[in-house]
Amino acid sequence: MTRKIWINRLIMLLTISLCACQSVQYSSSKPPSAEELLALDKHADLFQCKGTVYQTNLDWTNDLTVTKQQQVGIITKTSTKHFQHGTASQLKKGSAIYSVKGREDLLIVEHNGQMNIYAAHAKG
Repeated sequence: MTRKIWINRLIMLLTISLCACQSVQYSSSKPPSAEELLALDKHADLFQCKGTVYQTNLDWTNDLTVTKQQQVGIITKTSTKHFQHGTASQLKKGSAIYSVKGREDLLIVEHNGQMNIYAAHAKG
């Protein structure tokens, strides 16, 4: 009888010890930078606005019908490095950036009479 008790206690102690060895790992990810996106596709048409990178010519944005709202920014320079607010990879300096009605993940840029929809790169 005492032998069964000791075996049960040993099994319980072993189980508790193994459970205590498990560790929980948390990971967080951040959205890709403009430089990272350009490293994947050197022809990517993107810009940075208020810390978020926006990209156009994405398949899912081609069929969207959106309404342009107010101007929220302007392209200040064209570059492929050292992105900051207002930097674009292809857009010309002075291109106006507009918000989209009902969508905080999209922005519109009008250039030469053409409207392009840019989608925000979110956290992965």
